[in-house]
Amino acid sequence: MPTYSNIRTTPKSTSSEMRSSRTRSFITTAVLLTAIIATAIIVTVASLAEPREPSHDPGDRVGTAIVFGVPLAQYTSILKNASLTEHQYNETMKRWESHKMVTLAAPLGTPVLATFAGTVTAVHDHTMFGRQIVIQHRDGLQTIYSNLDRNTIVSVGTRVEKGQEIGKVGQTSNIEFTTTPHLRVEVLRDGKRVDPNDFIDFPIK
Repeated sequence: MPTYSNIRTTPKSTSSEMRSSRTRSFITTAVLLTAIIATAIIVTVASLAEPREPSHDPGDRVGTAIVFGVPLAQYTSILKNASLTEHQYNETMKRWESHKMVTLAAPLGTPVLATFAGTVTAVHDHTMFGRQIVIQHRDGLQTIYSNLDRNTIVSVGTRVEKGQEIGKVGQTSNIEFTTTPHLRVEVLRDGKRVDPNDFIDFPIK
């Protein structure tokens, strides 16, 4: 028959220590969970606050509206307007052809301006049209500026804003109006030339 001395009992101090340990464990877990939740909230708020590039869906494309600026600070006349369907006579080449750009007469050294915000994708010398700058805009639009002075202001990768100077009118072209300082400007959409007049309101016709 068991005696009183053989019966094991849990000391009060040990039971108290166990409850205290469980309490500390619960508090530690709660603190960790609170920290994790707080961190997640901070990261989410920060990501929402970051500036994002505007997304442009097909309904937000630049249409054939006057949204581009004039590419020259000043010019005297349009030497030759764009004609994508009707042929014009090319005095230099001695042939009839479409003219998929606008040619503006302007004094040498006249500042050439970016017609719209974008990134410079090419600065090179064209065999016929001389020094060229190509700017990629949004919605598949490009502008090409030809017959520039070779001392261009921008280089490939330069981000430009509408109205920013990119170069100056030169006389580097080997074709058409070689004796008249001028600028040729072209507009392309998805790689195809379009009428610059659909995007630029030239004040002097």
